[in-house]
Amino acid sequence: MALRNGFLVTIGGMWMAASAISLAADPADLKRLTETQQCPNCDLSGADLSSMRLMSADLSGADLRGAKLRKTILFRANLSNSDLRDAIVEKASLGRINLSGANLSGINLSGARLAHANLRRADLRNTQLDGSMLEHADLGGADLTGARLSEAAMRFIKLDAALLDNTDLQKADLRMVDFTKVASLKNSDLSGARFYNNAFDGLNLQGNRFDLADIQNSSFTATKLNEVSMAGAKLRKLDLSQADLSGANLQNAQISGAKLTGATLKSAKLSAAILHGNLVGADLSEATLVRADLAGANLKDANLRNADLTQANLSSANLYAADFSGAKLDRTNLRNANLRAAKLQDVDLSSAFLEGARGAPARN
Repeated sequence: MALRNGFLVTIGGMWMAASAISLAADPADLKRLTETQQCPNCDLSGADLSSMRLMSADLSGADLRGAKLRKTILFRANLSNSDLRDAIVEKASLGRINLSGANLSGINLSGARLAHANLRRADLRNTQLDGSMLEHADLGGADLTGARLSEAAMRFIKLDAALLDNTDLQKADLRMVDFTKVASLKNSDLSGARFYNNAFDGLNLQGNRFDLADIQNSSFTATKLNEVSMAGAKLRKLDLSQADLSGANLQNAQISGAKLTGATLKSAKLSAAILHGNLVGADLSEATLVRADLAGANLKDANLRNADLTQANLSSANLYAADFSGAKLDRTNLRNANLRAAKLQDVDLSSAFLEGARGAPARN
């Protein structure tokens, strides 16, 4: 009797486990999937599809809420417009999968391999994609609001009309990505991210963080970067022409080979920054440039009114017709600089280093 009771309990436990796995899944739909791999609009909610080979299967429009897809092979499968909320997709094969219009909000896809995936118009709000492989994926029109993509590989992705607000992109690899057509990119963290050959022209990037980011050969023409934080960032060979960097935090940033013609850096924080490049006509009024390195920079016609250049290095810089009115030049290095036609009203040069400077006013 005890054995029978134990047996009955065991069977009951197995039945309960099976029920928990299946939940509301339609048995006929499960059978159809296993036999044909063609199951559009099927009810597979809560189904355990772990380790199944569903390569090129048609699951478009399927209800996969709470489904278990551990180690499931879904390479080239069609899951367009499917609902995957609460699904478990651990170690699934998702290369070249079609997830266009799918609801993936809030699920854990950390480390997922989604190279060349079609994620157009997918709902990825608050989805965990840390460390995922998304290279060449199409995320056009996708909603990535609140998504976590730290350390994700995202080279060559498409982002036209995508929403990237409050998105975690720390240390992500975002090389070769055109951001100019995104619907929105606000209040996101791109600290430590890698950029190369990217385009941000004309975007409003206020409220985003680029601290310690590595940005090379990219274009930010006429981009709004005011109040943006780029502390410690490496900014090499950027086109920042007409960009608005007023109030931006660029402390300890390394800016080399940049084109800053007509850029606005009013009240920008540039303490200890390295700033080499073309700054013709740039507005640096009221900027903090304490200990900044501008050696050899072209600052012709630049506006440096009321800027703090204490201990800054402007040696060999072209400062022709630059406006230093009211600027602080305490122990500033102006050796061999071109100061011809520079405006120096209300400027104290008594502690500045002027050896070899051309056009420097005679000291009393």
